[in-house]
Amino acid sequence: MMPEQTIVAVYDKPADADAAVRDLEAASVPSQAITRHDGRTETTTMASAPVREEGFWARLFGSEPDHDTSIYDRSIDSGSSVVAVRVSSEHVGRVSSILEMHHPIDLDERSAQYLASGPTGTGTTSPIAPATTAPMMGTAHTSAPATSESGTVQLAEEALAVGKRAVRGATTRIRRFVVETPVQEQVSLRDETVTLERHAVTDGRPVGATDFADKVVEMTETSEKAVVSKTARVVEEVNLRKDVTDRVETVKDTLRRDEVEIEKVPGDNVDTRVAAATPDVPAASPKV
Repeated sequence: MMPEQTIVAVYDKPADADAAVRDLEAASVPSQAITRHDGRTETTTMASAPVREEGFWARLFGSEPDHDTSIYDRSIDSGSSVVAVRVSSEHVGRVSSILEMHHPIDLDERSAQYLASGPTGTGTTSPIAPATTAPMMGTAHTSAPATSESGTVQLAEEALAVGKRAVRGATTRIRRFVVETPVQEQVSLRDETVTLERHAVTDGRPVGATDFADKVVEMTETSEKAVVSKTARVVEEVNLRKDVTDRVETVKDTLRRDEVEIEKVPGDNVDTRVAAATPDVPAASPKV
């Protein structure tokens, strides 16, 4: 069974924390593994408990957390939201990527700010020293590997999970509008005019039988006027289309894994052998 680790992210905007929780659930992270805290509520399917209850953070991170959890209390006091996710080691990279998409704060910078400002004065938290600040979001907050009674040490390894998200780019818009342009054109028109002409007849022609009867002769003048009409036709089409191209991008990151160093320390071996006693040799008698 893979060891479990707890990943914690702090968000100054509640909307960012809500979006992170939604994306975690959409990524099939069990809801009972997600815990969200803010200044008013705690959302989790674990046993409900106030954020300031004695041992709450210890219960979340282990009986003895390896970092100072007071930074979370002070962040909640200032209106931030804390999202904690309990996952197995193989999913640490994927969950960290989802949390980082929603702009969590830098815990190292926040810790330095709290250190500079001193204690809150409420007595519920203590000043945070650089040596005890919590690691940045994306680092699993787990206790140091503990040797069990059977002498087993668990080794963890991070796996890289690269996802994709759509980023909005430039927008191209087509807007049709009407433009009026004055135009002119010359056209040839014709006008008719009736002119009365009278001529004297001197050729002595005889009078006809109908000359002394009433007679009417008419001629009507006509003229042309310009008549304007307009016709419309389609002269051009403008359309938008998307061209999709694929590109390969190299994503670089650093993965961590635990290694084990085996050292055999020799014990204090005591040589229990007793040196053989050397017999006393009597001194030679002086010669007389």
